[in-house]
Amino acid sequence: MTLRKKLAVSTIAASVALTAFAGIPLSNKGLAEKLGLSGVAYASSLEGSQLATDVEKLYDALVATGGLPKVEALQDALDALAIHVKGDIVAPIVDKFQPNTAEEAQLENLFYDAVSLSYNPSVAGLEALRVEHGALLQSFATEAGVTDLTVDDIALYFFDIQEELVAQVGAKDLAGLLDIMTNSSSVQQLLRDVLAALPESEYNVEKIFLYYGVSTNDVLSVLTEARTAVNNDSTFTAAAGALFTAYKSLNTTGGGVGGGGVIVTPTAPLPETTDKLLNDLKTALDKATEAEKAALITKFVTDATAEITKLATISAASNVSNVNGKAVLQLDESNLLSTIAGIDAVAAKVKELAPGSAVEKTALKFDLGAVTLKDVVLNLPDAVVKAAAAGNVSGATFVIGGFEVTVPVGGSFSSAISLAINKTDASAEVVGTLKSVSEVYDFNLTVGGVAKTTFDQPIVISIPLGDTTGLNKELLSVAKIVDGKLVFHGGRVSGNSIIESRDSFSSYVVVENKVSFTDIAKVEAWAGREIQVVAAKGAIEGKSEGKFVPQDKVTRAEFAKMLIRALDLENGSATEAFADVDAADWFAPYVAAAAQLKIINGRSASKFDPNATITRAEMATMIARALKVSKGAVDVTDVDAALKGFADASKINATLKDGVAFAATHKIVIGNAGKFLPKNNATRAEAAVIIYRALNFDK
Repeated sequence: MTLRKKLAVSTIAASVALTAFAGIPLSNKGLAEKLGLSGVAYASSLEGSQLATDVEKLYDALVATGGLPKVEALQDALDALAIHVKGDIVAPIVDKFQPNTAEEAQLENLFYDAVSLSYNPSVAGLEALRVEHGALLQSFATEAGVTDLTVDDIALYFFDIQEELVAQVGAKDLAGLLDIMTNSSSVQQLLRDVLAALPESEYNVEKIFLYYGVSTNDVLSVLTEARTAVNNDSTFTAAAGALFTAYKSLNTTGGGVGGGGVIVTPTAPLPETTDKLLNDLKTALDKATEAEKAALITKFVTDATAEITKLATISAASNVSNVNGKAVLQLDESNLLSTIAGIDAVAAKVKELAPGSAVEKTALKFDLGAVTLKDVVLNLPDAVVKAAAAGNVSGATFVIGGFEVTVPVGGSFSSAISLAINKTDASAEVVGTLKSVSEVYDFNLTVGGVAKTTFDQPIVISIPLGDTTGLNKELLSVAKIVDGKLVFHGGRVSGNSIIESRDSFSSYVVVENKVSFTDIAKVEAWAGREIQVVAAKGAIEGKSEGKFVPQDKVTRAEFAKMLIRALDLENGSATEAFADVDAADWFAPYVAAAAQLKIINGRSASKFDPNATITRAEMATMIARALKVSKGAVDVTDVDAALKGFADASKINATLKDGVAFAATHKIVIGNAGKFLPKNNATRAEAAVIIYRALNFDK
């Protein structure tokens, strides 16, 4: 049995570890012949090497197929992780090498850089690995009995695996690849198949892996931890899909890796307008002087934004059919794939030419026109969902008269999507004595044919309002119908609609929710209106029937609920790891949502302290963080200047100063007689006022 069969060295191990090793061109024996480059020697730099050429080809393919922004987004997410988190991610591999203290940090950096580089390959990255880590790697290779680790050894192994991997995966469609990337058993089977197909020979690289005992499971652990740390699975899926698409677009005519005649073709034809825009730009840049190019690029960024907006705005009335009394939307898959390819290509070109003007992801907007039927079924084909998730598309907005719903792509929404909407009149049996201003909307969602009632990204609904004459719009709330009762979830009134983000689906209606309390007379002048509005939104409740108890102190758990509910940040799939928060606790979902969004921290690593009172400084900080998430607020530039008016500024905990400065600057939390009183506990009345101000915050 050969070393190859003794050790389950995975193709993913090649992308993690061998990408780094392949950046050490130490000699030129043998590989030139393998690549058909007899007489060409590897220099001490990658410049001009076949390895560099192949990396450059892949880079060009990523640009041409619109995949570059996706791999760069993952690289950025990985780069942004804290140093200690990076060390934890690569520990399964690093620990096998048993490095001393001096070597450990360098090995961690090496393997972490290799993880990042495997998703965003570049010549510069390979060269940096060679320069920074070459000597250390050779020392470990020598220990393993490989006294002269050459680029031939590594590239031979790397290219053999790469060729076989592309051959096997190339027979799959994108859906098949994404299944492999998200299904551990599929990954393991692919690894076994690729290794079994390799020629019967022993590789020096395998000797190193075998010597140090690096296994497939170790490498998979690294990748799993990396995905967990980034906390955005769709980012990884998009990068994997982009790399696969780029590899498939590389059609070589020279017989394998290192061949010539690379032809790069997009996976779907570009729309004519997009093709013309990009070709016109290329022609203009080719003829322009250096002085003229800047103006051309500036104009292109403007034209690119307009092109993406035009592509993303789709008239879909002709795609709606009456099927057994239901308005069913069936979209043209090929046209949509072309549209997505166009958006991706334009966004990639903007990123290439003007990185500071990178185009944000956009939602496809489908206008179904006037639909009179009460039942509507919205369908997004599987290939479209996957292409959108892997590209520069954030989701799909469906406009049906005055009603709108935006469905994200990626995460929980990674397969064919079908959303059924049924409208019925709001009867007294449903709303009781409350006044309704909308019909009852009932939603049913399936993803990949499986019913979904909760999801990890919110679906945003915009419900048109009916006659609001004589009603107070501030007291309007989206109410979820649960077992015949109404549960109020708030919503943001905008014009003649109310907008609400939902992390679960049921039946909803919009009502005026007047809530009255008999014990708020003493705070009526400065908090009465605020208490009524926040209570109407379901963000704060009385302590008993008709009793608000305005002077009671607010607990950390209570404020977490107020904030998450009021600012529409609920996430039923969020989890937390605090020892003193039980999943059955009424406040658990709100604490989990706040913790996941980094709006709130525990009092220690393992304790949240839910029943402890909250201080004014803590409350200000939570508000600031929440508004950054929900409304795109930004930190105060000069914190010291913002706090200098408070005589007790020195008493504000250093970790809370940014939040206090923000809240004070925007008059969300106001001081008293020249003091902020950061350590004072907030009352329920004060909390209601602060939440009300947050609801009305406008950056």
